[in-house]
Amino acid sequence: MTWLVLFAVLFSIVSGKIRYDLSAFAGLLLLGILGLKNPSDLFSGFSSPALFTIITVLIMSAGMVESGILSGLGKGIASRIHKAHNQVFAIYIATSLLSAFMNNVGAIGTVLPTAKRMASRAKVPQSVFGLPIAYASILGGSLTLIGTASNLIISTYRLNAFGEPFKMFDFAYHGLTMILSGIIVVFVCRLCRFGPFANNSLAESNPNMKLADIPLEKPVERSRRKSLIVLVGLIPVIILTSIGILHPSIGFGIVVVIWIALGVLSYHTAISSINLSIIVFLGSMLGISSVLEETGALNSAISLISPVFATLPPFLLILSFVLITALFANLLNNSVSAVLMAPVAVTLWKSGVVPFNYDALLMAVAAGSSLGIIIPSHQATIVVMNSIDFPRKSFIKTGTAIAFMAVVLSTYVIYTIWC
Repeated sequence: MTWLVLFAVLFSIVSGKIRYDLSAFAGLLLLGILGLKNPSDLFSGFSSPALFTIITVLIMSAGMVESGILSGLGKGIASRIHKAHNQVFAIYIATSLLSAFMNNVGAIGTVLPTAKRMASRAKVPQSVFGLPIAYASILGGSLTLIGTASNLIISTYRLNAFGEPFKMFDFAYHGLTMILSGIIVVFVCRLCRFGPFANNSLAESNPNMKLADIPLEKPVERSRRKSLIVLVGLIPVIILTSIGILHPSIGFGIVVVIWIALGVLSYHTAISSINLSIIVFLGSMLGISSVLEETGALNSAISLISPVFATLPPFLLILSFVLITALFANLLNNSVSAVLMAPVAVTLWKSGVVPFNYDALLMAVAAGSSLGIIIPSHQATIVVMNSIDFPRKSFIKTGTAIAFMAVVLSTYVIYTIWC
């Protein structure tokens, strides 16, 4: 019954006929009606530290934008870098780094207006900037614990199963290979006139293109006081979470309280920055996942597939987890892929089939969850597409090339470091 409910929820998400948050919450309630979990424990997913950390990261992203600490970033890039292809590269790197420490939509909102201006000045299609920004905002989140919701979810499963979460920069090893894969495909291949960008290169700019009047978001004026408070509050917490002294849910919760108390952002802005749909969805999916584990449904499935995994050498087993998780990340989304595959990794390791460190499988899930870059359904991609129109075929073709390279490179790094 648990598997049937889960498949029904996943089908509704893929079909898009029912809102993803409503379908997940309805599935959770159905499990309660069927008596598969005690009502007092049914909503345990909403008390997950991962969910609370996601909320604080969303608020912190709004605080960083409202403080104006990032204002002038794009202008600074444009004033120092004058060639268009170098500007695109700089925007890619900037977006990747921003996405590692803030919500990817917030990172996009910071760089997108400037990218539009750069495209107009260089008289090139806006998609030349838009595509790299979309990839960078997704791949950059793989660098840190707080860069993407899937990393937080995976860290919480590690905490529950083995008593200790991942630290802030544990994900950076394979995260760097993700970003590098994007650089190789998007920039190196294009400069060599090879690959998906060969027909959409900066060299094909239109000299007759006029500077269009582009509706841009109003920039936030920088406040030295607010910027100082942001840095003083955020840097120590990042250090403490990086070395494992402070859990992110506590550390970033303290940061949010301080920022609101000192006026870095208003209480209204903090509340409005919380995406209730995402919170309901993730809390519900975490609850369904816990039912899978507690009813033995997950163990039953693992017992069926474990003989297959037992025959694979470590490298291929890690590769399989990256590929399967990446498939879920594209068909569903990164958070769902983490919720589905992280408990599989833990249960498979506890079954005794895996002869190496459990962290390798969890990192494989983290890597795959950050590769939702083939099908343009990721929230960050949709935000960019709504602002900058670019061909879906180009996105799919380029994303497939990046994902293929990232799967191989990240598997090698995970195998080398975590096995």
